Amino acid sequence: MFEIGSVAGGGSGVLDGLTAAVDELQKVDPRDAALVDTVADIAVLHAQIQRLQSVMLGMVRTCDADGGHHLAGYATTGTMLTDGLRLSPGQGQAMVHTARALHSTFEQTQQALADGQISTAHATAITRAARKLPSDVLEEAEPVLLEVAEVGSPTMVRAAVDRMAELLEPEHFDHDIEKERERRYLDVSQTKDGWWAIDGHVPHEIGARLAAALEQFAGCTDPTDLRTAKQRRADAIAEIADAATDGQTSGISTLSIVADAEHLDGTGAQWDDTGMPVGLTNFAMAVCQSRIQLVVADRSGIGWKPLAVGMLTRFATPAQRAALRIRDGRCVCRGCTRKPSRCHAHHVIDWRDGGSTDVSNLVLLCPYHHRMVHLGRAEFADDPRIPGRRIAIPSRRHRTTAA
Repeated sequence: MFEIGSVAGGGSGVLDGLTAAVDELQKVDPRDAALVDTVADIAVLHAQIQRLQSVMLGMVRTCDADGGHHLAGYATTGTMLTDGLRLSPGQGQAMVHTARALHSTFEQTQQALADGQISTAHATAITRAARKLPSDVLEEAEPVLLEVAEVGSPTMVRAAVDRMAELLEPEHFDHDIEKERERRYLDVSQTKDGWWAIDGHVPHEIGARLAAALEQFAGCTDPTDLRTAKQRRADAIAEIADAATDGQTSGISTLSIVADAEHLDGTGAQWDDTGMPVGLTNFAMAVCQSRIQLVVADRSGIGWKPLAVGMLTRFATPAQRAALRIRDGRCVCRGCTRKPSRCHAHHVIDWRDGGSTDVSNLVLLCPYHHRMVHLGRAEFADDPRIPGRRIAIPSRRHRTTAA
């Protein structure tokens, strides 16, 4: 029993044989056949699925033309399919467009799909030509696009349609590109927990540049880097932002932190814009090498009473970074290959403990290993190969920054 809107039932019965055949297929153990035959069966089954898709698109077209969506209680066939079949938004309408175009304009493509020679995705890519190409060239273009579909992916078919459109009407094609660019967007918003949500949709040239930047900044630092690819990409955004705002990666740029005058170790420190806790490691990394608008205050009742507001400079000068670049050459964590321009200047002896901002007390650390040091998961040792240089190695025991 199936239900779409106000229509419920088991169908006309014409698909009973298909249902029985699928039931039998589900009982088959693929391991009962030779592996070479299983590979061939995958291809055969794929072709049959495409043939069934052709049948379904024919039913969609008939339902659309004869008003089946009204019978089910929907304004359009696309809405009926999206809601009734639980499809992604717009997917139902895309099926309707493909079904209409196959019937009215692309008969050869419809037959190729019915024969299992191409997939539904190929057919959709070919019917896109109706919107991109002049109507008087569609008959000539269809066989060419089918040849591409029979040897290439749907993406290749789409590219072929675009190339045809550009050659035939370059100015119109350029207008279409600019029109499509209006769909681009990027949302960056802070959530209630103080984190940031990022969502967007960008055109090819922006996406390719972003992917290239992420690839450069989001690689594994060394074999001990256990971050997932998604986590590395998230961390890479911070490095890219630093490089854009500072001209070099120097950590969090200018920010405001409210800290208790009695607890300059970071306990109770808050981000000034949200009031959310900073955390010991974030505080240690920030005061180690960033430019900070530090609001020192003591707690009075339920509020904060500012005692002093000033800009504290605790980061290496350009000359010191140049010296570090020559001495360290890269992140000093053993095995890391991050270059100096993507490293922070870290105080070996914390400035809060009297450590000075001198080259002898500074080392280069990439953002990932910088955090590991402040988490106590890496420690420093003398480099046996280069006198005066330190290297960072994994700690034998983990400790917190408060330890």
